Amino acid sequence: MLTRFTVRLVGLASLVVASCRPAAPPVQSTHDPSTILPPLGTHRRAAAVCDSVAILWRATGRATVRSADTTTSVLSDSQPQHGCAVVAAASLGLDSAQATHLYWSYHGRPGWTDLSTFDADGPDGYSRVRERGDTRCQVDFTQDGGDDSDSTYVPSPAVGEVTFCWRRVQ
Repeated sequence: MLTRFTVRLVGLASLVVASCRPAAPPVQSTHDPSTILPPLGTHRRAAAVCDSVAILWRATGRATVRSADTTTSVLSDSQPQHGCAVVAAASLGLDSAQATHLYWSYHGRPGWTDLSTFDADGPDGYSRVRERGDTRCQVDFTQDGGDDSDSTYVPSPAVGEVTFCWRRVQ
């Protein structure tokens, strides 16, 4: 039986995977070498954040973690953005010590500004957009928030997080 948490996590992961696109090939011109464009790639600082997020989730020893370069829609920008995504899921949950060592722990991350205009939260998780310099990250955390209408419901311990980082072009 799928829990609401599992359905939500699979939905978020599906959006990330479905929006994956291969890097654009270089544009070649036989007439003017100045028109050759480099392949589309993830911005260095965004990629470094994704790598850090993935490393810390893997270090818990309890999570499956997937990373990819992708293009997706984000809460804070009207156009889809190209960046990197990390999808992490811990079906058995994390203990409090493990959770405090994640990149986006409850204590915040020094140097990052929370763009609270784009925050959303509820019993099943939250979405946050954070910014540092020209790098933005949208963090979608999911958990089983329980069922207020059923006193016998036992929430799943599973947690998950989708982090998507990109370079904000101003």
